[in-house]
Amino acid sequence: MPLLVLAAVLALGWNLNGHRLLDPDEGRNAEVAREMAIDNDYLLPHLDGLPYLDKPIVYFAAAAAAMDLLGPTETAARLPALLATLATIAVVVWFARRRWGPAAGWLAGLALATMPMALAYARVAIFDSTLSLCTTTAILAFTEERPVLAWAAIGVGVLTKGPIAIAIPLCAMAPWILLTGGGGGGRGGGARLRRLFPLYGLAVFGLIVLPWFLLVSLRIPEFPRYVFLQETLQRLTTGSFHRTAPLWYYLPILPVATFPWIVPALARLGGGRWRWALLARKVNADAGEPLLLACWVLGPLAFFTLNQSKLPQYLLPLLPAFALAAARAWSHAGTAIAWRPYVALAAALGLLLVSLTLWLPAPISLTSAERAAIPPTALMLGAVLLGSAALVWLGVRLNAPTLIAAAYAACVIAIPAVSGPLLRAVGDDRSAASLAAAVSGRGQVVGVAAYPPSLPFYLRHRVYLASETAGEFTSNFIAEYPERFRDRPGTPLLPPLAWRTMLAQCPEPMVFVTLAEDRATRGVLAGGLTLLYEDGRYAAYGPCRALHRVR
Repeated sequence: MPLLVLAAVLALGWNLNGHRLLDPDEGRNAEVAREMAIDNDYLLPHLDGLPYLDKPIVYFAAAAAAMDLLGPTETAARLPALLATLATIAVVVWFARRRWGPAAGWLAGLALATMPMALAYARVAIFDSTLSLCTTTAILAFTEERPVLAWAAIGVGVLTKGPIAIAIPLCAMAPWILLTGGGGGGRGGGARLRRLFPLYGLAVFGLIVLPWFLLVSLRIPEFPRYVFLQETLQRLTTGSFHRTAPLWYYLPILPVATFPWIVPALARLGGGRWRWALLARKVNADAGEPLLLACWVLGPLAFFTLNQSKLPQYLLPLLPAFALAAARAWSHAGTAIAWRPYVALAAALGLLLVSLTLWLPAPISLTSAERAAIPPTALMLGAVLLGSAALVWLGVRLNAPTLIAAAYAACVIAIPAVSGPLLRAVGDDRSAASLAAAVSGRGQVVGVAAYPPSLPFYLRHRVYLASETAGEFTSNFIAEYPERFRDRPGTPLLPPLAWRTMLAQCPEPMVFVTLAEDRATRGVLAGGLTLLYEDGRYAAYGPCRALHRVR
């Protein structure tokens, strides 16, 4: 089992820089970290030289520190997410070993490391893996009667992704305590609920969060209003962020995110076990464990479902509960539990993936490189799933628990090894690396109502943006105050028609980037400049020459 966990960990980090940064999120976050490393300002994040306060400091600071050591690379940008995932695995292993023994500990770590969503977000430069580490630590610390440690983890989580780090643990712990009194011992749920908020724990939380919040508020007075009203209240209660989705949005995502371990995790739901758990919950600590894991999933899931802003990665903090549930089920009932449903499901999914070599869904918009990479990737993953089904069947026949665990894990361990060409094709399509290569060294880059998020990261310098709203920065904070930032000395944010003056006067060589579909702007630029680059999203023209005049 330790060797299986090691193999899973190696798969998580395999070829971490094998594809380009994906826009908008990875490109923007990597550029914020790059500017932080260059400016050595580990207090206030900046994007293109402007304050970027859409997210707090922790991930940016960690990525900036990695860039100080490794340089501004994809590996450095993604490394904090990978390390946070490994730390979450370690916390889950520790808890499961304490509760159910060493074998269950290794199994829980293996399960978490080999869930598709855990793998995916361990390899992207966004905040959710770090948030998941903090919320997992907080929930397990509360369970182990360590509320001060829990609030310390929540504080780091708030500095990673904001108040959501408070909501997730409390949505899990509050219903569990009300149902069980805290897992047994006959204490009242109300009294235990109050113990979630010890004075020392809240003081530690304040010591972690308040200094950064106050220092940033002194530099940017608008920050408190922005973070509490817009980034928190409006995000939860309105559709202004254009991330609304139906109530059932997460139901099809959760099984895919937790496959294959959702099968053993849910295997013990039947047979009256939940009725027994509910009856025994206040006198038997063991009866509280399944309820803890259920509340860990259902409480935050209800919160995310009611939230007006929905994204798939919001489910990431729920994955450790499924990993622990799978380890608990196997430790209590053996690894052969629910093997028939798994074999049937894995075989069906394997055949479906193999069939993609013959057809692809017509509505999917793909580049030629993506379309060419999907069939071999699907064929190899389909073969792995079919082999997994066969090995689970064989493992049950031979009574070989390690073989069964390896067969489950192989489904996800294989993904980084077989999906390299597809990821490279997606990265080439979703990043500005090729655009940066085409315009690098040709002059100052000016975006005309266009700002490819990863372009300044790959150019290693800032990019001007001529825009009316500043929405192209994909920063809600910058877009909230465009005129203020436009009036700053040396600002990269220009009036929407400033590019025409720059093109006409051309005080230095300049390259102009615009949207590929903006025919009017492209017609002006093509009047005297060379087309340097064009893809489905952007077109670049230049460089302009001194005293060039617009026709």
